[in-house]
Amino acid sequence: MAIADKARGETSIRFVLGALLLVATTTAGSAQGVDPDAASAESAACLGCHDFGPDSPVHAVLAGSHGISGDSAAMAGRRGCPDCHGDSAAHADDPSNVSPGVSFGPRWTATSAAQDQRCLACHEDGVARNWRHALHMFNNLTCVTCHDVHSWEDKVLFEEQQTTVCTTCHKAQKAGIHGLENIVSENPPCSQCHNPHDHESAESEMLDNGSAGCVHCHDPTEAPAIYSTSPKANNYHQVMSQPDRTCLDCHKGIAHLATDAGPAASPQAVASRKVTLFYPGMADSDWLLQDHPGSQPLRQGRNCAQCHRGEEAAMGEIQAGGFEQATRPVQVSFSADNDSLVVTLQWRGPENDADIAMMWGDDGSDAFRRGGCFAACHSDLPGMSRDSGLQTGKYLWTSRQQEHRIGQPSQPRDAAALEQLMAAGEFVELWRVRLDAPQAEMASVLEGVSWRTADLIQINKSYDRGWWTVVLRRSLRNTDGALSFTPAGKYTFGVALHGAGNPGGQHWVSLPLTLSFSGDETDFEVEQE
Repeated sequence: MAIADKARGETSIRFVLGALLLVATTTAGSAQGVDPDAASAESAACLGCHDFGPDSPVHAVLAGSHGISGDSAAMAGRRGCPDCHGDSAAHADDPSNVSPGVSFGPRWTATSAAQDQRCLACHEDGVARNWRHALHMFNNLTCVTCHDVHSWEDKVLFEEQQTTVCTTCHKAQKAGIHGLENIVSENPPCSQCHNPHDHESAESEMLDNGSAGCVHCHDPTEAPAIYSTSPKANNYHQVMSQPDRTCLDCHKGIAHLATDAGPAASPQAVASRKVTLFYPGMADSDWLLQDHPGSQPLRQGRNCAQCHRGEEAAMGEIQAGGFEQATRPVQVSFSADNDSLVVTLQWRGPENDADIAMMWGDDGSDAFRRGGCFAACHSDLPGMSRDSGLQTGKYLWTSRQQEHRIGQPSQPRDAAALEQLMAAGEFVELWRVRLDAPQAEMASVLEGVSWRTADLIQINKSYDRGWWTVVLRRSLRNTDGALSFTPAGKYTFGVALHGAGNPGGQHWVSLPLTLSFSGDETDFEVEQE
């Protein structure tokens, strides 16, 4: 597929739109009931803010197949930006507070259904005709999870780049066909065997294209001359020329490594496992929700672990730079008796490690369910990218009536609104154990960190031959005003560790993890004593 010449975008899109205003014919527009002059004007209004230079993503989309700069017949009925974003007059009048009609991020995100509908309006009669039954759709992916029409190269459409998109989720396939990692660059594109827009298996796609993915490397007619194949196998290879046959008729389960060769796509509940804490650098919830490549699915309900489970060590190395240690593994174990949830944390480290903390939430805080500890970390906190010296503590976005902006700090909601949020359970609970202190500390996190007596938590800690062991017993009774742990509940938690030389945000932290007493689709289950 040809790539639009980038030079087209560097020629001012404003000039292109201006020319369209002068030469567009009413005939082309009236056939679809749309005035082409008005169509160009609508997009020109968007460029008043969104054309911030040659690197602005509007250049790529308006100069490409989703734009309005083609011939009049192809552009009949096109409106430009509103074709995908809907009518956005209210957004144009108040762009800081009102979202476009249909937003794809980074600041706002429409529902998955609303986003997909804009794409299906044009593509449902073609490549996306079975999208409403596709596995990707049922797993809460949207068209823009994989496609980027605002870039000069939509990677998933190019054979040499497609795998980088698919293996974001399908991690076991990073090793390539047959697990031959040394020839990954020679592999066929994923779409030669799989149809990402359908519910069908690879076999159905291969029936349609004559096993193109296999033939990309293997020619069954030449097999007798290359391999020591039996006469029976040679006959089968000849039969492969029939339209109702695929390579999968005989060769099943060999194209990729086993699914369990990579990190699990969904959690597998255990009572105890090693959790890799990693150095997060300057990553915070603002960046995650706006500028991170995965911000779109994160805003739509997925959590960090669904994409990054198993990648903690690699992320730590990237973020740490020259930092002394990129990761710290911690063994996390859960058990319970009649009155208490028992959490055991064990790790190897120096005796002067400073503290270890856990943050907890239930279904009351959706932001924490998706982002874990990152949900309470923001760019305006001390030491972060937009620290303005106000010594802002951890908080959740839901507690703010105004986000922080240049020259304006974030504004908390009033006391009555915050009280309602607390009553609705939209807070998280913080446990902290200072390793040189005899007692645990406990706090609620909403508009800030509100410390309280830690009567609900008892601790026992020890240091022996290079190993720390911390046991926390959290009462399951008399939890008025605190998080309630019940046998039917499902909980999200994160773990953070501070060393002696890395205070504040310079710590090691886990991805969001999940716990239930039953082990139903969670990372951990509680072992009953």
